[in-house]
Amino acid sequence: AQQLNPGYYSENIAISSDGGEAVVEVSLEVSADNVPRILDVYRYAKGFHYLYTTNPKAETERLRVGGYKKQGIAFRLFSRGTPGTTEFYRWYNLQKEDYFYSYERSGGGKSLKGYSFEGTIGNIATSRLTNTRELYRWFNPSTGCHFYTTDPKGGGGTKKGYGFEGIAGYVR
Repeated sequence: AQQLNPGYYSENIAISSDGGEAVVEVSLEVSADNVPRILDVYRYAKGFHYLYTTNPKAETERLRVGGYKKQGIAFRLFSRGTPGTTEFYRWYNLQKEDYFYSYERSGGGKSLKGYSFEGTIGNIATSRLTNTRELYRWFNPSTGCHFYTTDPKGGGGTKKGYGFEGIAGYVR
């Protein structure tokens, strides 16, 4: 058996039958065995404040000092290089204790005054892919904080004063 390197492969195959001839394009993606394709994103909460991370171990001190409590897996992102996805960035505002996430490096029209850029937490689809769902962004005008969920009704956030702000992207 031939071993293929990771990547996309495509070939046109001619098929003949009594009904005629046709050329069919067959495509496949070979991914590396050691590359995780899906990343669990954990939600941590402290009152109206929410932190989402794919690497809780790297954020242990921040979570402990901040008094955040683990709520579990909120959604799943894609690993870097997954076709149809782009980086999902995180910013933090110390005064509001708010984390903001966007696939647009500029914040997608959101004023990021007072926010510090923290990098990427994984990749997100910017349009619907197979087996993805919307990641909804909610905003609380009283606290200036954001909440993210795959629940179109806000996952309980509406009870805390959060209003729908838009779709942040598409996740697993």
